[in-house]
Amino acid sequence: MCEVDLQTLKMLEFNKVLEMAARFAVTAPAKKSIYELRPNKTAEDVIKRLNLITECRKLLSEGISIGIEHFEDLSHIFRLLRPEESVIEPMQLRSFIPVLNSAINLKKLKNEKSIHLLSELLSCLITHKEIKDEIEISIEDDGSISDKASPLLYEIRQKIKALDKKIKSVLERMLNDKKLKPHIQDFYITERNGRRVIPVKANSKGHIKGVIHDISNTSETVFVEPQEIIQMGNELEALKAEERIECYKVLKRLSKLLREHLSEIQQDYNIIIIIDTLQALALFAEEMKMTSPEINHKGYLKIVKGKHPILWKTLKDSGRIKELVPLEFVLGDSFTGIIITGSNTGGKTVALKTVGIIQLMALVGMHVPADEGTTLPFIHKVIADIGDEQSIEESLSTFSAHVNRLCEILKLSNNSTLVIIDELGTGTDPDEGGALGASVLKALIKKGSLIVVSTHLGLLKAFAYKHKGLNVGAMKMDTFKINDKVVFKPTYRLQIGEIGESHALDIAEAFGMPSEIIEEAKKMLKNKSAIFEELLNDLKNQQLYFKKTKEEIIRNKKEILILKDSLKKEINRIKKQKNEIIKNALEKAEDILKDAKIKAYRLLNDIKKTELKKSIKELNRAYEEIVSKKNKFLKHKNKKISKLTEGQKVFIEGLGLNGIVTRINPSNDRCRVTVMGKEIEVSISELYEPKNENNLKEKNKIDYYSLKNIPRELNLIGERVSSALSLVDKYLNDAALTGITEVKIIHGIGTGRLSKAIKEYLQTHPLVTEFREGTPLEGGKAVTVVILK
Repeated sequence: MCEVDLQTLKMLEFNKVLEMAARFAVTAPAKKSIYELRPNKTAEDVIKRLNLITECRKLLSEGISIGIEHFEDLSHIFRLLRPEESVIEPMQLRSFIPVLNSAINLKKLKNEKSIHLLSELLSCLITHKEIKDEIEISIEDDGSISDKASPLLYEIRQKIKALDKKIKSVLERMLNDKKLKPHIQDFYITERNGRRVIPVKANSKGHIKGVIHDISNTSETVFVEPQEIIQMGNELEALKAEERIECYKVLKRLSKLLREHLSEIQQDYNIIIIIDTLQALALFAEEMKMTSPEINHKGYLKIVKGKHPILWKTLKDSGRIKELVPLEFVLGDSFTGIIITGSNTGGKTVALKTVGIIQLMALVGMHVPADEGTTLPFIHKVIADIGDEQSIEESLSTFSAHVNRLCEILKLSNNSTLVIIDELGTGTDPDEGGALGASVLKALIKKGSLIVVSTHLGLLKAFAYKHKGLNVGAMKMDTFKINDKVVFKPTYRLQIGEIGESHALDIAEAFGMPSEIIEEAKKMLKNKSAIFEELLNDLKNQQLYFKKTKEEIIRNKKEILILKDSLKKEINRIKKQKNEIIKNALEKAEDILKDAKIKAYRLLNDIKKTELKKSIKELNRAYEEIVSKKNKFLKHKNKKISKLTEGQKVFIEGLGLNGIVTRINPSNDRCRVTVMGKEIEVSISELYEPKNENNLKEKNKIDYYSLKNIPRELNLIGERVSSALSLVDKYLNDAALTGITEVKIIHGIGTGRLSKAIKEYLQTHPLVTEFREGTPLEGGKAVTVVILK
């Protein structure tokens, strides 16, 4: 009996494969059934489902439609119907029609010669065409009861129509009566409380005798049922009551009809879901050109040109399907385990996952993404340990989680288990990890499990090479020379019988690691033993130091997580590095900010005491004064450029960053500058001689960090046009530098001058792709949404 290890299903992403198959299901219950697929209990069950899918694919190849119609899960309606005398709603009755139609359509396929197993299943369908016809005749598409539902219902409705026509005739005659016209408010017939009425002027209600059923909101109109039609109205109401009773009888009769055959209908319903599930799996198999694998009891696993479904879909969706390299894999012939080696970029993990997912698909009874000749063992368990499953809740490190999983694997595995382990023995000292891994492999071999493992550890490579029950495999790497340097390129092909190298130094060199670092690493490899001894001595010498600083390290680790302390450290570091000029500048800036703060508090008090508009103007004047002081201070500090040319390196004062001038526009004293890969527009007056890159390094980090946290909207309400456009210019530059592609500018409605000026400015701004008025949810006309390049 197959057992399901939920953690393995998660690691192998089996749910994503089922999701790919579920897309092809027609009915909602079949889609759910596919999501719930798990390995079959017996090999016979596996083979039967494989053959059923094969027959469905034959029908597809012959262009035969099975005729299943979409329906939702009806299990709750089945429950509603079971109690005696229960009556369900009209639309619930109609929900049975696609089920009954599907059963009828499927029954027609019973005699197809190419579907022996499906025919056995289809022969169990009972179908109830008479019930389907009865529901279709009685219930309209919109859920209303049809006139044809019963002869009595038809008769009652004919009487209702005739009487209603007679009532309307009387009312129309009254509306056209010249004597009554002065008393009629509007010349139309309407309905109130289910009774036909006419609108009469409130002060004329005594002139038309009858029953008042309603009064208009203005109280100028009363809705009167005239005396002449009251008796007919009573008769009409009685007929409508009879109609409702007869409709209920129709629903009761149809509900009873379904209840009498409920077990048979449920049986058909379940068969339809099974066939829809099989058909969806067949369509999934057709999409990937899968094959039906051979199932063996010899513990022999052979995959011919296997493909991982998720990788296949990813490459197909991106138009790179030709890059997919099929997997050739054999296990369980003369050896029961294989150790796959090679570099990190070679595809070891993909190979492991491909083996695992194909084995799981086969145990479920699905066709597999591999070619003919693929044979897979019927086993009871697939257990995997792939990826970093670190448990935060249990405070487990990566290695601890790895060991915990290995303990589970050793406990669960037996001679009917496929064990898949990625990077066995990693996460700790290589020698100890290798020894532990070799011991685990020995235990699994002793249990008789099939084993597929990847590793970088030399000890495990040697162990696998020498052990007669294990084989080795390597992910092949192509080598070629570029500028007299050997370059390695992964082929993603597994070569059984070869041991692969990690090529860590070669890959590091290919990624730009300095040659002197690589050479030093090679020397260290040669003198590994001596370095190890030296390292032990160093560790002993530092042991006392580590003991003393242990508490401080723990305390510092906690402090790193607290932003306040982190900022304090950053400020202290910056203060130590700044020269006396910067220190004075900060003091001056502090004085300016204090002055601004005092003025701001005064303005806040003014806002409370005086008119808001006047206070805002005062605030703007104060702001401009501060900006003026700041600019004078910065001009004193930075060196102006004597002559500006395109391609020139400059320092942008407002950003605190260096950039390259790409275009100069003397007409408006502005130019475009490329900063951090983005082209922005700034005033020529903001440009100075470039700063030394070393001096700017730390500052750039801080400025970039602050830019990263700029808001997604700019509030300009209360700003004058000139100052607002200056703020917009800086805001758009900052947003573009951080990669923000959409921002909001809040300008309010007011007189419209600010809104118009901003839109005119945005039309020619080099960073703006397009802009639009905000939606009602975004702020409407008070907001402009800007899309940046």
